[in-house]
Amino acid sequence: MTTEKKLTSQIRSPITVILGHVDSGKTSLLDKVRGTAVQSRESGGITQHIGASFFPIETVTTLCGSLLEPSKKKLEIPGILIIDTPGHSSFMNLRQRGASAANFAILVIDVRRGIQPQTVESLRILVQQKVPFLIAANKIDRLSGWKSFPELTLAKSLSKQSNSSLEALQSVIYEIMTELSHFNLEPERFDRIKNFAKKIAIIPTSAITGEGIPELFLVLAILAEQFLKKQLELHLDKGRGVVLEVKKEVGMGTTLDVILFDGTIKQDSQIVLAGIDGPISTKVRAILMPKELDEIRDPRKKFDSVERAVAAIGVKLAAPNIDEAIAGSSLYVIEDKYKEVDNAIKLIEEELASILVETDEAGVIVKADTLGSLEALVNFLRDSNIQIRFAAVGEINKKDVYQASLSKEKNRFYGVILGFRCNILPDASEEADKLQISVIQSDIIYRLAEEYEEYQFEVQQLLEQEALKDIIRPSKIKVLPYVFRQSKPCIVGVEVLSGMLTPQVNLINRENKKIGLLLQIQDSGKNIPQAKVSDQVAVAIRGPTAGRQIREGDELWVDIPEADARKITEQKLLSGTEMDALTELIEIKRRTVNKYWAL
Repeated sequence: MTTEKKLTSQIRSPITVILGHVDSGKTSLLDKVRGTAVQSRESGGITQHIGASFFPIETVTTLCGSLLEPSKKKLEIPGILIIDTPGHSSFMNLRQRGASAANFAILVIDVRRGIQPQTVESLRILVQQKVPFLIAANKIDRLSGWKSFPELTLAKSLSKQSNSSLEALQSVIYEIMTELSHFNLEPERFDRIKNFAKKIAIIPTSAITGEGIPELFLVLAILAEQFLKKQLELHLDKGRGVVLEVKKEVGMGTTLDVILFDGTIKQDSQIVLAGIDGPISTKVRAILMPKELDEIRDPRKKFDSVERAVAAIGVKLAAPNIDEAIAGSSLYVIEDKYKEVDNAIKLIEEELASILVETDEAGVIVKADTLGSLEALVNFLRDSNIQIRFAAVGEINKKDVYQASLSKEKNRFYGVILGFRCNILPDASEEADKLQISVIQSDIIYRLAEEYEEYQFEVQQLLEQEALKDIIRPSKIKVLPYVFRQSKPCIVGVEVLSGMLTPQVNLINRENKKIGLLLQIQDSGKNIPQAKVSDQVAVAIRGPTAGRQIREGDELWVDIPEADARKITEQKLLSGTEMDALTELIEIKRRTVNKYWAL
């Protein structure tokens, strides 16, 4: 058995990914068309595994039937291959040497919840990878007052809705338009678009009633034919694919879930792909694939073994020596092993070198679950000017902790491990606690970056506290008309005008004359460690006599050693009113001591 199709033209099916926040209805939309019950067999109704579905053009034509009749439009593509993506991880794996192997994307947005964190993450990746997409504004049946007319076209159904339902829908569309404007994109409801090359189509849909799904598939098919024909050209002599997932199957051992996006693959074909320790060259033992309108991840019947497969298609490969294969790797089919294998190995080596990082420099440690995820994270960090010391695929282990510890010795800001969709091993967790290495984990890239920024801020605060530990803090006070004791020590009321006032500091006046040593600060008869701006407190000062050396209305400054003043200004350790007090003190010193004081 083969999977070759009779093509009316030498173009393949467009590869389409479905992205969106958890529980936005990604799988439900496909289930409505497939008529399968994939989602009902998954925990919580949430997509848990990677799947690929092929929709033959006959199915798409039947689905769009009444919409195609007025134009007599005949669709030319063989069909549509859709990757049903859990979150956005699989999309990041769908890559070819730094670019995306996806031809198109459907971004699903729940109309009740609008833009959510993974929606933004998906948008970032789509824009970065320059993948064209349309938006399914899903769950319109849940809008208040919505009346379903599944037998009608979406345009006619919209014309029969109440004003309140249309306003609720338009509110979500406005939110989508606002968010996409941040990426310099222009979205619009599909039936209002005249030039699809300039606008992002928003199609209201319901996975429950089926409304909008024919329009969704029609717009997708027409856009693919109009704008993607060059990308869809089929080269039968060049088998190229990408590994979506590496997993063990009962009775089969380790297998590869592969999307073949160009050319042909056969039983006994030699393939080259990336492994943990470098390129892997092996032979295909078996090609397995589901029947059309079924799924790789949850077929109703067992896989069929086929002799060959032609792009674009999702297949499962069984082969020896693939236990260390990496999800997200490019896959090359070798026709002439003497001419092509060395070149394929070189390409895989270059691919790994562009993503994996290992240096002796200070930087963060980066781990991810797949090569595609790692590539997206590394690119994001590099764009954010975050230095990377080590980046690899796999769980966080003790070696990563030691790498972070070495990095921390060089630069405290880099003593951290960033983990994307990967676990930390128990012994590594213990070692991280022991060496005080922070481990930040998330399944959203920009959240990792945000939490790393918070980590940097905490480290900065800690460093400042350490630097200020032995430094006298600047402050300025004003003597109030309250004298509790004239001398030995003098106890008067003061107000803190700037900075932070602490005990055991010397005070000077505007002429740099030493007034005395501030012994204690009291509030309501109790000693306190410090007083802040606007606080009115009593202070005990050894040296002066009230009414002589200090009087009501006098302004006094904490006398700071020149070395401390220089350190504060050079390292920018203080800000706000503390710097105001220090600036005034420096002016006094340069006027009365020397003009280069603290420079």
